[in-house]
Amino acid sequence: MDTKINFDFVSPEESIISSEVDMVLIPAIEGDAGILPNHAPYMTILRQGIVEVTFGKDNIKQYLVEGGFADITPQKITILAENSINLTDIDDSVLKEKLQQIDENISNASESDKELLIEKKALIENFS
Repeated sequence: MDTKINFDFVSPEESIISSEVDMVLIPAIEGDAGILPNHAPYMTILRQGIVEVTFGKDNIKQYLVEGGFADITPQKITILAENSINLTDIDDSVLKEKLQQIDENISNASESDKELLIEKKALIENFS
């Protein structure tokens, strides 16, 4: 059995990851899913949530995504994210700025957008 799976993670702005990984946890619309090598083919919409990428035993990174799609085959995982924030490597001052920006956006948002912004803020605060 293979111990690694190819993983491509992209957003409209950049290629975030293109690497072999041990596992990826995704926030699928149906619920969180852990993807390992040789996973059954699967395609899903991503909801706002955390993508957790395990590169090795002590090398795990987390990314906040605001939606997108995931395509899984036994050999490869592809994530096309609408937007992504690397929560593992982000500088504290940048994170504070993002939280302030979210607070400003909440006060000006419609009710449906407000819910998503509050959820986004909670995901970031729970991480930090």
